[in-house]
Amino acid sequence: MKKLIIISGLSGAGKSQVLNILEDNEYFCVDNLPVELFDKFTQLAKIHREKFAVSMDVRSVVHIQDLVKIYKGSIDKFKDLEVLKIFLSADIKVLVNRFSETRRKHPLGGELISAIKKEQKLLEEIKKLSDVIIDTSNLTIWELKQKVLSIVEKRTPYELKVNIISFAYKLGLPMNADVVFDTRFLPNPNYVDKLKNLNGQSSKVKKYVLGSPLTMQFLTRLKDMLKFLLPQVISEGKSYFTIAFGCTGGQHRSVVIAEEIYKFLLCLKKQNDIKFSINLQHRDVSK
Repeated sequence: MKKLIIISGLSGAGKSQVLNILEDNEYFCVDNLPVELFDKFTQLAKIHREKFAVSMDVRSVVHIQDLVKIYKGSIDKFKDLEVLKIFLSADIKVLVNRFSETRRKHPLGGELISAIKKEQKLLEEIKKLSDVIIDTSNLTIWELKQKVLSIVEKRTPYELKVNIISFAYKLGLPMNADVVFDTRFLPNPNYVDKLKNLNGQSSKVKKYVLGSPLTMQFLTRLKDMLKFLLPQVISEGKSYFTIAFGCTGGQHRSVVIAEEIYKFLLCLKKQNDIKFSINLQHRDVSK
């Protein structure tokens, strides 16, 4: 059955963050959808999407009762949808701090604490009609992500997607790289006639590059760093982490090192039960 998530709650409580979390998990998301467009949007989304989410609150309506009507009728009106209504809340002191940090105005305007209290009162019935209430006062982004996914997708495991890329410096750095390692200091097979026209996936090229003590020292230190780094990246709650290895032409050294690190991470995952998936790409090996 197709899923519809309706998100509401207090301004500053984290509605945008929840939409980002859902979007990263293949939901089609719309923030601050006007109530007048809700029926049409839902009908269109059902045709083209399996999972979609909308955020609606005091910004989306002129009269709050228009939103209340949607909340009261959503399940009956859309019987072919799995509808879940999430309400986000937070303590007034926390909300005040968040608005102070971002320097954004409250949607209701005026003095901040008065605006927050007014919004609380306006959304009282919406809160009562919601299926799930999440208090974000003391939640980190990571904890919020875990909580939302456990509710919406009925799962708690989080899996980081690690991308390993080899590339040629002469063709530019990968745009999405989180960390980049330059392998141009390693022995270059391009200067060996019998290896020049092969690439780093060749056993002969691998033997040449890995036969250097310098290469092995580099790999040892790199592996130690990744053992430390990956758990930290996972605990931060990132969805993607891209490790790039570059050499001049993207054919030999970067490919060999990327292959070795790919194998290392596969073993690390099995031995330590660290939850991440791994993808390997040789961006420029065919160029």
